[in-house]
Amino acid sequence: MLQLDVLSSFAICGAGALVGAAMLRPSLTHDAAAAEALRICRSGYAVIGVGLLQPAVLEVPLPLWSQATMAFGAVGGVIIIGWAVAALAGERTARTAMWLTLAAVFAVVLAALPAGTQGMTVVCTLGLAAGSSLTTWLGRRLLWRPRDMHERLIGVTIVLMVVSSALRASYLLTWSGPYESHLMYLPPMMVTPFTLLYGVLPVVFAMLLHNVINARLLARLHQRAMTDHLTGSLSRHALVDGASTLIAHARQGDGGLAVIMVDFDHFKQINDQHGHAGGDSVLRHAVQVLQAQLRGEALLARYGGEEFVVLAPVSDLPVARRVAERMRQALEETTWPDVVPGLIKVTASLGVTLLARDESLERALGRADEALYRAKNGGRNQVQVGLAAA
Repeated sequence: MLQLDVLSSFAICGAGALVGAAMLRPSLTHDAAAAEALRICRSGYAVIGVGLLQPAVLEVPLPLWSQATMAFGAVGGVIIIGWAVAALAGERTARTAMWLTLAAVFAVVLAALPAGTQGMTVVCTLGLAAGSSLTTWLGRRLLWRPRDMHERLIGVTIVLMVVSSALRASYLLTWSGPYESHLMYLPPMMVTPFTLLYGVLPVVFAMLLHNVINARLLARLHQRAMTDHLTGSLSRHALVDGASTLIAHARQGDGGLAVIMVDFDHFKQINDQHGHAGGDSVLRHAVQVLQAQLRGEALLARYGGEEFVVLAPVSDLPVARRVAERMRQALEETTWPDVVPGLIKVTASLGVTLLARDESLERALGRADEALYRAKNGGRNQVQVGLAAA
């Protein structure tokens, strides 16, 4: 049966921590919280790696300074990782508190030096139990409400660390034999399992941390693709994706789906007179005004430039026209000088139609666009209804 000694456990754990530190590069993410978590965790891994790998080049029994380095590296590294988990969970924890905690650990290690190996053993064992418990507390938001499987597995690794540290601490309390320089006391049958656990835990945690950050990055990119960056409304791509659900519901029920094209009147003049910043402010506020006139299930998307599309479940075409008229009137009645000084009013022309049961969205948009042009040619600031689908 495979048997590993305690110092081999430390060497494997230290090497795994240094590998984990090499894997954690803050440049892999543009998210500030994730980058902060990577930086902090990388520092914690470096502390663990240096503290636990250095006994591999020394002779046994280890000198007291080496034992002190191991104790501080193990406890301090776990505490630093706790702050990394807190950053990943979105907790606002002051860096000063972390440095003060590390300074307290260092002071305890120094105070335990006169007690020799016994003192280092107690500091290392109880310190790991306290440090892993602190990590659980700092990352409680991630542990209690994980957003995906990888966050759940990070919680599992933290729980494993807490349980293993508690077992070591409880075994130390019953220890009556001589204290040895490896500082870790376990029943002989548990040495190999703990060695393997501590050897793989740093690399596994680093991989899970990477997976969490990659998943968040993908979610953020997806959100950006689905949202117009200027107005906060849906993007044209998101409109197509979201429309399928509304169309399916409309065709399953007795109601219909209103397709409304909105185009702001004389928008080039607004840009010319108030600058593009003023035009942007108009679009941002106009989206808020339009959204306030719609129910929660309706979709509002920027279709291009100053043109927007609304998809709204309605009972019939007259209701669809009333929805469009309500949006037109809300824009006209908005106090625009409060949005852009000197801007008197903003109006829009709207074309509205009802999606036929077997009609494609593209064709309905074309009919709404034709109605929009009639509104433009008819004097603007009005609603026109598209012809029924043939």
